[in-house]
Amino acid sequence: MCIRDSHNITQDTWYETIQNAIDDADTGDQIEVGPGTYYEAIDFSGKAIKLYSSDGPEVTTIDGAGNYHVVQCVNSEGSNTILNGFTITGGYAVGSVSGDDYGGGMYNVGGNPTVINCIFTENSAAIGGGMFNYGGSPTVTDCIFSGNLALISGGGMINYGANPTVADCTFNNNTAPDDGGGMYN
Repeated sequence: MCIRDSHNITQDTWYETIQNAIDDADTGDQIEVGPGTYYEAIDFSGKAIKLYSSDGPEVTTIDGAGNYHVVQCVNSEGSNTILNGFTITGGYAVGSVSGDDYGGGMYNVGGNPTVINCIFTENSAAIGGGMFNYGGSPTVTDCIFSGNLALISGGGMINYGANPTVADCTFNNNTAPDDGGGMYN
């Protein structure tokens, strides 16, 4: 993990982890993350904040290191909850409890977050290797879904009762044995 590279620009406060920066953020805050690999899983906790990398997804990675979900939005996050410019990897949602087997890269239930310029790669789940959306209307723009695996359906992304806007995204080399190697709706 990078040391003190998560900066709440709005409050001018530095943090050692991205999650600590999110936990202390207020509505409308902007958190800038410096280049590096951050070994953690993050939860937006319903906050309308902008979380972005300073130098893009090629050099800024959130590695879930085997956690069920690398990024989680399960508290009615709206479109002002923004994730921008990260590689999301290392999610492993293959648990025995309901929910722990969905969305290795990102688990979104009932929210409308905005995801921009992110790379979802090498995440695994029973359902929705790269991203799992249930309910809500997330906006996913300029993202790459590559090399994600679902044991059942939705290698790159799966949408259940969700109405996502997906624009200018690339899906390649994602796999699922049943339905939707790239995306399943």
